Amino acid sequence: MAFLLSEDKALREKLTGMTVTDQKADELGDPRPVGVWFGQPDQEIRSQSYPYITIDMVDMQRDVEREMRGYATAEYLRPAELDNDEPFEMTLPIPVNIDYQITSYARHPRHDRAIMSQLLSVKLPIRFGILELDDNTVRRLDVLDVSKRDVSEQGKRLFINAITVRVSSEIAPTIFTSLQEVTSVHLDDPTPARAEGRPGDPYFYGPGAQVITE
Repeated sequence: MAFLLSEDKALREKLTGMTVTDQKADELGDPRPVGVWFGQPDQEIRSQSYPYITIDMVDMQRDVEREMRGYATAEYLRPAELDNDEPFEMTLPIPVNIDYQITSYARHPRHDRAIMSQLLSVKLPIRFGILELDDNTVRRLDVLDVSKRDVSEQGKRLFINAITVRVSSEIAPTIFTSLQEVTSVHLDDPTPARAEGRPGDPYFYGPGAQVITE
């Protein structure tokens, strides 16, 4: 998983594939595709044609409510330099929330309503939204806000919708520990007294161990 790049790619793929129709779509009345672009892309990679959608990352913060401390051995975090059967451990990932603004632009009111309908009922459901990444992990996807921002420019109507969503992601640690299986245990002077354990709280009390109290 490439942090941020994986979420960007998954979100764009999730929004791709929408179409709108109207009596002027084309001579055959075929559906008109809705383009999906990242905000402010290079000019040579986008041919702006209404209707279309843009994706902008607007905020990111650590999610303290999901944060835990400890170690993990999740396979999706397996370092590339380790074999598939080699054990390892690393500190738990840092949970973060990534906020995106998804903005739709349309000249036709029917296109505007069709895009909103597809976004909020299929692509970005109000409840139980998910974002599937290429590494077979699933992220939670929540709709935080929906705003209408229609304007008129040069005597033409422009229908704009701004939808803010939150992706629950994580920053994976870059330092890991490769674990080795214990093959043998050697004890110096393995007397019964040594095998009973060290006395005193919180140490293990073996049979016949002396407990020291004050």
